[in-house]
Amino acid sequence: MKFTVIGHACLFIDTGSERILVDPWLSGSCYWRSWWHFPPNKEIRQEFLEPDYVYLSHHHFDHFHYPSLRRISKRARVLIPRFGVDVMRHELDAIGFKDVTELPHGEIVTFDSGTRLASYQYGPDDSAVVVEREGIVLADFNDCKIKGAAIRPMLKAFGAPAFLFKSHSFAQAYPNCYDIADPADAKLMTREDFLETFIDALRELRPTYAIPFASMVAFLHPESRQCNVYAVRPPEVAAAAAASDIGAATKTVLMVPGDTWSSDGGFQLGVNDYYEKQDRWLDRLAERVAPKIEQEEAGERAITLTFDQFERYFGGFVKSLPPMIALVLKRPMVFFAPSDPMPYWVLDFRKRTVNRLPAPPAERAGIVRIREAVLADAIDKHVVAFVHISMRIRIDLAPGGVQTDFLFWGLLSLAELGYFPLHKMATARAARVLWRRRAEAWGFVRSLVGLRSFDQKVMRTLMSRRHRNAS
Repeated sequence: MKFTVIGHACLFIDTGSERILVDPWLSGSCYWRSWWHFPPNKEIRQEFLEPDYVYLSHHHFDHFHYPSLRRISKRARVLIPRFGVDVMRHELDAIGFKDVTELPHGEIVTFDSGTRLASYQYGPDDSAVVVEREGIVLADFNDCKIKGAAIRPMLKAFGAPAFLFKSHSFAQAYPNCYDIADPADAKLMTREDFLETFIDALRELRPTYAIPFASMVAFLHPESRQCNVYAVRPPEVAAAAAASDIGAATKTVLMVPGDTWSSDGGFQLGVNDYYEKQDRWLDRLAERVAPKIEQEEAGERAITLTFDQFERYFGGFVKSLPPMIALVLKRPMVFFAPSDPMPYWVLDFRKRTVNRLPAPPAERAGIVRIREAVLADAIDKHVVAFVHISMRIRIDLAPGGVQTDFLFWGLLSLAELGYFPLHKMATARAARVLWRRRAEAWGFVRSLVGLRSFDQKVMRTLMSRRHRNAS
């Protein structure tokens, strides 16, 4: 077996019989010119464009990258996780892939060569992939937060992996793109949580090697550039893992684009001064991509968003939410649209209405500031929740508004995936998915028991064991 790190969450696995490309974001940017590869990726070899299989863990742009997918040979067989709703298949059909297979949770595919592969889903739209060949097990968790009882079938089927690839840093705007009035509202998710969650995965899986992965990005747009300061970089992850109780059992290896491992030669690691000289590298990369960003900026400056467009989209969203949603979405969310004489566009979850005001309501959860062109494009593509991922956003969070804000973005993501209205889940497909993932579902239900706020209960399913036990 041999694998090559292409960049960010993109991995090329050569089993000796099959070539498997995972989460191809091969070049360029994503999320409205905000995210770029860092460390920068290397030349894209032709073999990367002609894999036998492509595995897509989920539909976020840094994993399901449309420009990259258009470059890949349409002879490739595409493997995707089978979620409760069709998240990716229809989009792959539109791109031109003819052979697309949805993989049920935990069902092992055995190729003619003896290579085994399985997808393990967690949450509404995320997955991990495990590949085994001749006793060598590679577990690519990328962004997936799978843990606890949900992870045990993986260990039973494959044993402890030789290699674990896992993300380790912020991939959404909270709290780094927020202006937070109450310091208590900034504690829902911290950088320490990412470090401990990475280490917690090592405790559960006991891999021989751990590779910090799927967080190799730089935020180079002027609106998101400040987020680089908050990124949890691989050297910090490696130091924390080495100092932990699992440090002697698992070695954390820093791999950058172009680095490889093979059964014959082991790790082949190139020169890596990216983190030691991070500021210098980021300045160099920002200068390199500045013309593309400026071109995008010029187009954006000419675009405004009408309230009618906004109201049609978010009016449908608030009406699609489950009954009694106002019990957890207790305050309005406000979007600021500077081109409108009444610039405060208000989502009222109690009344299930969208309206506009000359001033923001006093009892709001927060005020969302997104460039109108970006919001208009996101509405057109049904991916407004992705703007939160992009970091091209500022949110003025009112004291105590963190629960409504956190749940709003989560519920918006579910709606855009197709889970709302809830009658869409009354299908045989959804029932089969839920049954296969019943350990995860039961764990989620158990996490909701207690006196914590709803947002804290949801976070317990994502955060580290240390924080769950301590809270």
